Amino acid sequence: MRVGIVGGGFAGLAAAIAFRQGGHDVSIFERSAGPSVTGGAISLAPNALTCLSALGVRARVVTEPWSRMPATVRTPEGRVLVRRTLAQLTGGDHYAAVPRTQLLTWLAEKLPPDCLHYSSAVTGIHTDGVLVVGEAEQRFDLVIGADGTRGVARKLLWPDAGPPTVTGIKGWAWIVDRELDTGFGPIWGCTTDFGILPLADGRTYVYGGTQDPGTDLRAYRHWPAPLPTLIDAADPDRIATPEIFEARPPHHLVRGKVVLIGDAAHTMRPTFGQGAALAMEDALTLVKCGTEGLEKRRLRILALYTASKAGSFFATPRLRVAEKARNLTLRLTPDPLFGLMAGSVSYWRPPARIA
Repeated sequence: MRVGIVGGGFAGLAAAIAFRQGGHDVSIFERSAGPSVTGGAISLAPNALTCLSALGVRARVVTEPWSRMPATVRTPEGRVLVRRTLAQLTGGDHYAAVPRTQLLTWLAEKLPPDCLHYSSAVTGIHTDGVLVVGEAEQRFDLVIGADGTRGVARKLLWPDAGPPTVTGIKGWAWIVDRELDTGFGPIWGCTTDFGILPLADGRTYVYGGTQDPGTDLRAYRHWPAPLPTLIDAADPDRIATPEIFEARPPHHLVRGKVVLIGDAAHTMRPTFGQGAALAMEDALTLVKCGTEGLEKRRLRILALYTASKAGSFFATPRLRVAEKARNLTLRLTPDPLFGLMAGSVSYWRPPARIA
């Protein structure tokens, strides 16, 4: 079978690797001139590690001693609400965070050079499997739209799905070239939150988001350590400042010979750090169970989309009275129970292949 993939991110690369493992002819069309060099890090919970195992990349991910690192959920005043390990906060025994560019490189290295076509913008997609790349048409047995929320696949063939919605959250993400021993985990305020994670290469990843317009990052230097030190160490030219969008999954992920996976199918708030993991889940489900199996995934996708919104409001409830209620709830909730609830989103097993 000839498979044409639009987009060379996590969804597209995972689909290409998995289809090639089954002996299919695969071509990826990526509009950028080369591999991505932007972005922060990817949090690898159990479902992401399961996907990487199936894709032949798991052995490159170092999870120890990071899995057993103590982690907390804290308030901006430094009060500890939850104590767990990094692995326990994500629902498993193993955990790692890897720079986004590194993980994309590992996946791309599983493909032959002639499979991934850079500087190849797709300008047209038809439900009969025809892709328009530049001015040339190519026909495929299956076309996979993996080019993101604002990609051409969703825009052209799923106009009823609607455009992405602005959440009003401004994000920050940066990597600091230093290794920490403590201070890992999220810090939850009223309208702003941050997270601090150790990278498998020894550096430290910091992410955050705020609903306060015009707020400068340095305004949070009074938050608990080690956040002030990490803010001071941030290189302004290397801080990513994305605006957070979300896009509700369409009612159907298949139209003719074209399917949507990854962010093209479901853009969620980064509450649980599941974007890359779900993209790879989509790809493996499509390869093993076909379009019928992909359609059945909508229940899981919709559940996580809803959970990401609810979790975002729980982490940053916007109202002081709600913030106090959240803190009280967490102090009364047993830490193991919180870990089970937070990690439940990463419980996933690859589906059995349909004969």
